[in-house]
Amino acid sequence: MPPATDKPKQAKGPIKSLLDFGLQFFFDRKYFWHFTSLLFLGEILLGLLVIWKIPYTKIDWPAYMQQVGMFLDGEQDYSRIEGETGPLVYPALHLYIYTAFSKIMPSIDDVRPAQYIFLGIYLLTFLSVANIYYLAGRPSANGKHYVQALLVPLTLSKRAHSIFMLRLFNDPIAMLIFYWSVIAFQIGGRKGKAVSDLCCSLALGVKMNILLFVPGLLVLLFQYRGIYGLVEGVSVIALVQVALPAPFFLSSTNHALSYLSSAFDFSRQFLYEWTVNWRFINEELFLSRERAVLLLFGQVIVLLTFAAFKWSPIPGGAIRVVNNGLLRPSQSAGEPSILPAYHIPLVLFTSNLIGVIFARSLHYQFYSWYFHQLPFLLFSGGAWNSAAIGSIIWALIQWPWEVTPATAFTSLQLLGSHLVLLSGLFFRNPISKEVVPSNIKSE
Repeated sequence: MPPATDKPKQAKGPIKSLLDFGLQFFFDRKYFWHFTSLLFLGEILLGLLVIWKIPYTKIDWPAYMQQVGMFLDGEQDYSRIEGETGPLVYPALHLYIYTAFSKIMPSIDDVRPAQYIFLGIYLLTFLSVANIYYLAGRPSANGKHYVQALLVPLTLSKRAHSIFMLRLFNDPIAMLIFYWSVIAFQIGGRKGKAVSDLCCSLALGVKMNILLFVPGLLVLLFQYRGIYGLVEGVSVIALVQVALPAPFFLSSTNHALSYLSSAFDFSRQFLYEWTVNWRFINEELFLSRERAVLLLFGQVIVLLTFAAFKWSPIPGGAIRVVNNGLLRPSQSAGEPSILPAYHIPLVLFTSNLIGVIFARSLHYQFYSWYFHQLPFLLFSGGAWNSAAIGSIIWALIQWPWEVTPATAFTSLQLLGSHLVLLSGLFFRNPISKEVVPSNIKSE
């Protein structure tokens, strides 16, 4: 009997080849930036159409400009700076940025140039977030490829486009600067550390929602830099926060206290009519101090639970990390060579999500606080390692942000979806290979 010979491989048909390339284009790491570039070009065109075809929504921009006017007129008492929507309640860098906007605008009543600026902020945010996803998948740093298909949902939100280009809120500015902080932390090195600390504090200088990331940041500083590095990072952030409002701090002690009580007012009451996440309770309970205390307590408990059981993915867990830090305070406590590349954004984004869930109120513009992080969190276990479940969770979170006004049902839907996402992050397994087609290879 003649020896068996291998059958010649049949050439792929054009349709099969096209399908294979399509899958690779969506999922293979070597096409990450090719795919991202196409989405970016689409976002440029869509952003321009939004600006040209949809009317600008007058909400906070006039108030921002009125507050800028008082600042330029020499008002140094922060509590007295106000606009038509109320007093100035944001930190000093917010005021400086919108002052710069007022200087380059031909007229504060002509918002079109500002809309183009915010389109630029939107596009920079998209690229920055894409960079975070890409760096999280570095094979050389124990990364797991965060497929570029995850960026598609970031282009589909009507609310996100509106927040940036039609309403000109300050939330996107704070988030863009913070994403730069995340990228610098991921890159590491001496310069990376310095840039990360600086950008984190600058973001906080725009809006204090950045504080929601701080619990996770403290864990990461301890893990990657040790006790001394933690103290150094916190000191840099604090010093920048003191330097930014120097014009108000240096004028008088009363003005310094006025600044702190206005820019970082933790007792501020939110309007029930604008809440997106708590419409299923009555207004009396919504405004109660007891509810605020209970939410804060719940947030602390959940943060401690994640810190103890999920944020130290090395042999020995959190106990080993703490022991390392105490025994070697000048060295990394978390053994960075073991920690995966996605660990930094995962901890920060989870910390933020916990803060969002337990927030006393969420307004529509607050969606920008975590919108760009949702696909990352879903892929990191929040989808319960199922693409179908992840798609459903994303849609269930997205819908309440599109409905105006919020209803009891949409608020419950949002809360329930958040809790399912958070539970998946806690009980998750490592990123499932089933999410990515088995025939797709990454670098």
